[in-house]
Amino acid sequence: MTSATPEKVLLSPVGGQTIHGIVKYFKGKGVEVIGVDRNPEAIGRHLVDKFFVVPDINDQGYMGSILKVIADNEVDLFISWLDAEIIFWNSKFYGLEIPNELRNIFNFNFREDLIKFCDKFMFYSLLCENGFNCPKVSLLDDTVNVKNVDFPAIIKPKMGQGSKNTHIIESEGTFKYFRGVLSSKLGNTEEFIVQKFLDGIEYTIDFFSTNGGIKNLVIRQRTEHRGVSLRGEIVYDSEIEALVNRFCSAFNINGLNNIQIVKSDGDLYVLDYNPRPSGTIILSINAGVDLLNNVIEQRYHKKITQYGQPKQLKMIRYLSELYYE
Repeated sequence: MTSATPEKVLLSPVGGQTIHGIVKYFKGKGVEVIGVDRNPEAIGRHLVDKFFVVPDINDQGYMGSILKVIADNEVDLFISWLDAEIIFWNSKFYGLEIPNELRNIFNFNFREDLIKFCDKFMFYSLLCENGFNCPKVSLLDDTVNVKNVDFPAIIKPKMGQGSKNTHIIESEGTFKYFRGVLSSKLGNTEEFIVQKFLDGIEYTIDFFSTNGGIKNLVIRQRTEHRGVSLRGEIVYDSEIEALVNRFCSAFNINGLNNIQIVKSDGDLYVLDYNPRPSGTIILSINAGVDLLNNVIEQRYHKKITQYGQPKQLKMIRYLSELYYE
Protein backbone atom coordinates (compact mmCIF):
# COMPACT_ATOMS: atom_id res chain seq x y z
CA MET A 1 0.00 0.00 0.00
CA THR A 2 1.33 3.45 -0.90
CA SER A 3 -1.49 5.54 0.59
CA ALA A 4 -0.93 7.39 3.86
CA THR A 5 -4.34 6.26 5.10
CA PRO A 6 -5.13 2.66 6.02
CA GLU A 7 -7.94 0.93 4.18
CA LYS A 8 -8.65 -1.56 6.97
CA VAL A 9 -8.06 -1.12 10.69
CA LEU A 10 -8.32 -3.86 13.31
CA LEU A 11 -9.44 -2.71 16.77
CA SER A 12 -9.21 -4.84 19.91
CA PRO A 13 -11.12 -5.27 22.11
CA VAL A 14 -14.42 -3.72 21.00
CA GLY A 15 -16.50 -4.39 24.10
CA GLY A 16 -15.52 -1.26 26.02
CA GLN A 17 -17.77 1.65 26.89
CA THR A 18 -15.70 4.08 24.82
CA ILE A 19 -15.48 2.13 21.56
CA HIS A 20 -18.26 4.07 19.77
CA GLY A 21 -16.23 7.26 19.37
CA ILE A 22 -13.18 5.37 18.10
CA VAL A 23 -15.14 3.45 15.46
CA LYS A 24 -16.87 6.67 14.38
CA TYR A 25 -13.47 8.36 14.03
CA PHE A 26 -12.10 5.76 11.62
CA LYS A 27 -15.31 5.42 9.64
CA GLY A 28 -15.26 9.19 9.20
CA LYS A 29 -11.96 8.72 7.38
CA GLY A 30 -13.48 6.14 5.05
CA VAL A 31 -11.63 3.28 6.77
CA GLU A 32 -13.14 -0.20 7.02
CA VAL A 33 -13.22 -1.09 10.72
CA ILE A 34 -12.74 -4.68 11.85
CA GLY A 35 -13.31 -5.54 15.49
CA VAL A 36 -12.40 -8.50 17.67
CA ASP A 37 -13.44 -9.47 21.17
CA ARG A 38 -13.66 -12.64 23.22
CA ASN A 39 -17.26 -11.76 24.09
CA PRO A 40 -19.65 -12.67 21.23
CA GLU A 41 -22.09 -10.04 22.56
CA ALA A 42 -19.57 -7.19 22.69
CA ILE A 43 -21.24 -3.87 21.91
CA GLY A 44 -18.67 -3.19 19.19
CA ARG A 45 -19.98 -5.99 16.98
CA HIS A 46 -22.94 -3.73 16.13
CA LEU A 47 -20.69 -0.76 15.32
CA VAL A 48 -17.84 -2.16 13.22
CA ASP A 49 -17.95 -3.31 9.60
CA LYS A 50 -16.77 -6.83 10.45
CA PHE A 51 -16.64 -8.59 13.81
CA PHE A 52 -14.84 -11.74 14.92
CA VAL A 53 -14.90 -13.61 18.21
CA VAL A 54 -11.37 -14.56 19.30
CA PRO A 55 -10.14 -16.67 22.23
CA ASP A 56 -8.88 -15.20 25.49
CA ILE A 57 -5.25 -14.04 25.39
CA ASN A 58 -4.29 -16.91 27.68
CA ASP A 59 -5.82 -19.44 25.28
CA GLN A 60 -3.44 -21.30 22.95
CA GLY A 61 -5.62 -20.45 19.97
CA TYR A 62 -5.50 -16.67 20.50
CA MET A 63 -2.36 -15.91 18.48
CA GLY A 64 -3.39 -17.94 15.44
CA SER A 65 -6.89 -16.48 15.54
CA ILE A 66 -5.63 -12.88 15.40
CA LEU A 67 -3.10 -13.63 12.66
CA LYS A 68 -5.87 -15.28 10.63
CA VAL A 69 -8.12 -12.20 10.97
CA ILE A 70 -5.22 -10.00 9.82
CA ALA A 71 -4.38 -12.20 6.84
CA ASP A 72 -7.94 -12.97 5.71
CA ASN A 73 -9.02 -9.34 5.86
CA GLU A 74 -5.77 -7.73 4.62
CA VAL A 75 -5.55 -5.54 7.72
CA ASP A 76 -3.30 -2.49 7.37
CA LEU A 77 -3.17 -1.34 10.99
CA PHE A 78 -3.82 -3.10 14.33
CA ILE A 79 -4.56 -0.97 17.41
CA SER A 80 -5.19 -2.39 20.88
CA TRP A 81 -6.58 -0.79 24.03
CA LEU A 82 -5.65 -3.76 26.20
CA ASP A 83 -2.40 -3.83 28.20
CA ALA A 84 -2.28 -7.64 28.37
CA GLU A 85 -2.63 -7.86 24.61
CA ILE A 86 0.20 -5.41 24.00
CA ILE A 87 2.44 -7.30 26.44
CA PHE A 88 1.58 -10.58 24.68
CA TRP A 89 2.53 -9.35 21.21
CA ASN A 90 5.59 -7.57 22.58
CA SER A 91 6.88 -10.93 23.85
CA LYS A 92 6.14 -12.57 20.50
CA PHE A 93 7.93 -9.83 18.61
CA TYR A 94 11.08 -10.09 20.73
CA GLY A 95 10.77 -13.88 20.64
CA LEU A 96 10.90 -13.61 16.83
CA GLU A 97 7.50 -15.29 16.51
CA ILE A 98 5.93 -12.51 14.43
CA PRO A 99 6.81 -12.47 10.70
CA ASN A 100 8.81 -9.38 9.80
CA GLU A 101 6.27 -8.35 7.16
CA LEU A 102 3.66 -7.93 9.91
CA ARG A 103 5.81 -5.66 12.08
CA ASN A 104 4.37 -2.39 10.75
CA ILE A 105 0.78 -3.61 11.10
CA PHE A 106 1.26 -4.11 14.84
CA ASN A 107 1.55 -0.43 15.63
CA PHE A 108 2.22 -1.07 19.32
CA ASN A 109 4.91 0.54 21.47
CA PHE A 110 7.17 -2.51 21.50
CA ARG A 111 10.27 -2.43 23.73
CA GLU A 112 12.31 -5.13 25.46
CA ASP A 113 11.67 -3.74 28.95
CA LEU A 114 7.94 -3.15 28.45
CA ILE A 115 7.00 -5.30 31.45
CA LYS A 116 8.76 -2.83 33.78
CA PHE A 117 6.26 -0.16 32.75
CA CYS A 118 3.15 -2.36 32.91
CA ASP A 119 3.83 -4.17 36.20
CA LYS A 120 2.83 -1.57 38.80
CA PHE A 121 5.36 -2.73 41.40
CA MET A 122 8.23 -2.78 38.91
CA PHE A 123 7.09 0.61 37.59
CA TYR A 124 7.15 2.06 41.12
CA SER A 125 10.76 0.88 41.52
CA LEU A 126 11.65 2.35 38.13
CA LEU A 127 10.18 5.72 39.06
CA CYS A 128 11.99 5.81 42.41
CA GLU A 129 15.31 4.93 40.80
CA ASN A 130 14.92 7.86 38.39
CA GLY A 131 13.82 10.48 40.92
CA PHE A 132 10.10 10.76 40.12
CA ASN A 133 7.51 11.45 42.81
CA CYS A 134 5.12 8.52 43.17
CA PRO A 135 2.89 7.09 45.91
CA LYS A 136 4.47 4.27 47.93
CA VAL A 137 3.77 0.78 46.58
CA SER A 138 4.22 -2.60 48.29
CA LEU A 139 3.44 -6.13 47.14
CA LEU A 140 0.40 -7.58 48.86
CA ASP A 141 2.12 -10.71 50.12
CA ASP A 142 2.66 -12.29 53.52
CA THR A 143 5.54 -9.92 54.26
CA VAL A 144 3.26 -6.85 54.30
CA ASN A 145 2.68 -5.87 57.91
CA VAL A 146 -0.59 -4.02 58.37
CA LYS A 147 1.18 -1.79 60.91
CA ASN A 148 3.36 -0.44 58.09
CA VAL A 149 0.48 0.44 55.77
CA ASP A 150 -0.16 4.17 55.50
CA PHE A 151 -3.94 4.58 55.34
CA PRO A 152 -5.89 5.38 53.26
CA ALA A 153 -4.45 3.02 50.66
CA ILE A 154 -5.53 1.15 47.54
CA ILE A 155 -5.39 -2.58 46.86
CA LYS A 156 -5.29 -3.34 43.14
CA PRO A 157 -3.78 -5.83 40.67
CA LYS A 158 -0.15 -5.20 39.81
CA MET A 159 -1.04 -6.04 36.22
CA GLY A 160 -4.33 -4.60 35.02
CA GLN A 161 -6.20 -1.54 33.87
CA GLY A 162 -9.35 0.30 34.88
CA SER A 163 -10.86 -0.09 38.33
CA LYS A 164 -11.61 -3.83 38.30
CA ASN A 165 -10.61 -5.54 41.58
CA THR A 166 -9.53 -2.18 43.02
CA HIS A 167 -10.44 -1.42 46.64
CA ILE A 168 -9.85 1.67 48.76
CA ILE A 169 -8.95 0.67 52.32
CA GLU A 170 -9.06 3.11 55.22
CA SER A 171 -8.24 1.00 58.28
CA GLU A 172 -6.48 -2.13 59.51
CA GLY A 173 -9.84 -3.90 59.62
CA THR A 174 -10.67 -3.30 55.94
CA PHE A 175 -7.10 -4.18 54.95
CA LYS A 176 -7.28 -7.56 56.70
CA TYR A 177 -10.75 -8.19 55.25
CA PHE A 178 -9.81 -7.58 51.61
CA ARG A 179 -6.52 -9.46 51.92
CA GLY A 180 -8.48 -12.39 53.32
CA VAL A 181 -11.09 -12.22 50.56
CA LEU A 182 -8.45 -12.14 47.81
CA SER A 183 -6.48 -14.94 49.44
CA SER A 184 -9.51 -17.24 49.72
CA LYS A 185 -10.74 -16.36 46.22
CA LEU A 186 -7.43 -16.60 44.37
CA GLY A 187 -5.34 -18.81 46.64
CA ASN A 188 -2.72 -16.05 47.08
CA THR A 189 -2.38 -12.28 46.88
CA GLU A 190 0.97 -12.11 45.08
CA GLU A 191 -0.54 -10.49 41.99
CA PHE A 192 -1.79 -7.46 43.96
CA ILE A 193 -0.17 -4.34 45.35
CA VAL A 194 -0.90 -1.88 48.14
CA GLN A 195 -0.54 1.72 46.99
CA LYS A 196 -0.74 4.84 49.12
CA PHE A 197 -3.92 6.77 48.26
CA LEU A 198 -3.30 10.42 47.43
CA ASP A 199 -6.24 12.77 47.65
CA GLY A 200 -6.00 15.36 44.91
CA ILE A 201 -6.81 16.27 41.32
CA GLU A 202 -6.23 13.48 38.81
CA TYR A 203 -5.08 14.05 35.25
CA THR A 204 -4.66 11.82 32.22
CA ILE A 205 -2.17 13.09 29.66
CA ASP A 206 -2.41 11.80 26.10
CA PHE A 207 0.82 12.25 24.15
CA PHE A 208 2.71 11.16 21.08
CA SER A 209 6.48 11.06 21.23
CA THR A 210 9.43 10.10 19.06
CA ASN A 211 12.77 8.98 20.54
CA GLY A 212 11.83 10.46 23.90
CA GLY A 213 10.75 13.82 22.51
CA ILE A 214 7.10 14.84 22.70
CA LYS A 215 5.40 15.89 19.46
CA ASN A 216 1.88 16.42 20.82
CA LEU A 217 0.41 16.49 24.31
CA VAL A 218 -3.06 17.02 25.80
CA ILE A 219 -3.79 17.29 29.53
CA ARG A 220 -7.23 16.11 30.65
CA GLN A 221 -8.55 16.65 34.15
CA ARG A 222 -10.63 13.67 35.29
CA THR A 223 -13.61 15.31 37.01
CA GLU A 224 -15.73 12.13 37.24
CA HIS A 225 -14.43 8.63 36.75
CA ARG A 226 -15.97 5.17 37.07
CA GLY A 227 -13.73 2.74 35.24
CA VAL A 228 -13.82 5.17 32.30
CA SER A 229 -13.94 8.95 32.36
CA LEU A 230 -17.55 10.20 32.53
CA ARG A 231 -16.64 13.89 32.75
CA GLY A 232 -13.42 15.40 31.56
CA GLU A 233 -11.92 18.78 30.80
CA ILE A 234 -8.94 19.89 28.73
CA VAL A 235 -6.64 22.07 30.85
CA TYR A 236 -3.30 23.82 30.48
CA ASP A 237 -0.59 23.22 33.10
CA SER A 238 3.07 24.00 32.40
CA GLU A 239 4.30 21.96 35.41
CA ILE A 240 2.51 18.83 34.19
CA GLU A 241 3.86 19.38 30.67
CA ALA A 242 7.39 19.64 32.06
CA LEU A 243 6.94 16.46 34.12
CA VAL A 244 5.68 14.46 31.14
CA ASN A 245 8.52 15.76 28.98
CA ARG A 246 11.01 14.68 31.65
CA PHE A 247 9.37 11.25 31.87
CA CYS A 248 9.53 10.72 28.10
CA SER A 249 13.14 11.82 27.92
CA ALA A 250 14.23 9.69 30.89
CA PHE A 251 12.74 6.49 29.46
CA ASN A 252 12.99 7.22 25.71
CA ILE A 253 9.24 6.80 25.18
CA ASN A 254 7.90 6.39 21.65
CA GLY A 255 4.49 6.39 19.99
CA LEU A 256 1.02 7.08 21.36
CA ASN A 257 0.82 6.74 25.13
CA ASN A 258 -0.95 8.08 28.18
CA ILE A 259 0.19 8.76 31.70
CA GLN A 260 -1.84 9.40 34.85
CA ILE A 261 -0.73 12.03 37.33
CA VAL A 262 -2.23 13.36 40.56
CA LYS A 263 -1.66 16.80 42.05
CA SER A 264 -1.80 16.50 45.83
CA ASP A 265 -0.93 19.32 48.26
CA GLY A 266 0.72 21.22 45.42
CA ASP A 267 3.03 18.37 44.36
CA LEU A 268 2.80 16.17 41.26
CA TYR A 269 2.96 12.38 41.50
CA VAL A 270 3.10 9.81 38.70
CA LEU A 271 0.40 7.15 39.22
CA ASP A 272 0.37 4.99 36.07
CA TYR A 273 1.73 4.84 32.54
CA ASN A 274 0.03 3.03 29.65
CA PRO A 275 1.87 2.29 26.36
CA ARG A 276 -1.34 2.59 24.35
CA PRO A 277 -4.17 5.02 23.53
CA SER A 278 -6.35 6.04 26.46
CA GLY A 279 -10.03 5.18 26.52
CA THR A 280 -10.90 8.87 26.30
CA ILE A 281 -8.46 9.82 23.57
CA ILE A 282 -11.42 10.95 21.48
CA LEU A 283 -11.71 14.04 23.74
CA SER A 284 -8.15 15.02 22.86
CA ILE A 285 -8.90 14.50 19.17
CA ASN A 286 -12.03 16.64 19.32
CA ALA A 287 -9.99 19.33 21.05
CA GLY A 288 -7.92 19.60 17.89
CA VAL A 289 -4.97 17.28 18.57
CA ASP A 290 -5.43 14.22 16.35
CA LEU A 291 -3.18 11.70 18.06
CA LEU A 292 -4.65 8.75 16.15
CA ASN A 293 -3.59 10.50 12.96
CA ASN A 294 -0.07 10.50 14.41
CA VAL A 295 -0.36 6.71 14.72
CA ILE A 296 -1.33 6.50 11.05
CA GLU A 297 1.58 8.76 10.09
CA GLN A 298 3.93 6.56 12.10
CA ARG A 299 2.55 3.46 10.37
CA TYR A 300 3.37 4.87 6.93
CA HIS A 301 6.66 6.51 7.96
CA LYS A 302 5.34 10.01 7.34
CA LYS A 303 6.36 13.18 9.14
CA ILE A 304 4.50 13.46 12.46
CA THR A 305 2.11 16.42 12.42
CA GLN A 306 2.56 18.74 15.40
CA TYR A 307 -0.72 20.37 16.38
CA GLY A 308 -1.17 23.60 18.27
CA GLN A 309 -2.55 24.00 21.76
CA PRO A 310 -5.80 22.05 22.21
CA LYS A 311 -9.14 23.73 22.71
CA GLN A 312 -10.28 23.81 26.34
CA LEU A 313 -13.19 21.43 25.82
CA LYS A 314 -15.33 19.76 28.44
CA MET A 315 -16.87 16.33 27.92
CA ILE A 316 -19.84 14.52 29.46
CA ARG A 317 -20.58 10.86 28.71
CA TYR A 318 -24.13 9.58 28.89
CA LEU A 319 -26.00 6.33 28.30
CA SER A 320 -27.61 5.48 24.99
CA GLU A 321 -29.50 2.36 23.91
CA LEU A 322 -28.94 0.02 20.98
CA TYR A 323 -31.63 -2.46 19.96
CA TYR A 324 -31.10 -5.60 17.87
CA GLU A 325 -32.67 -9.00 17.25
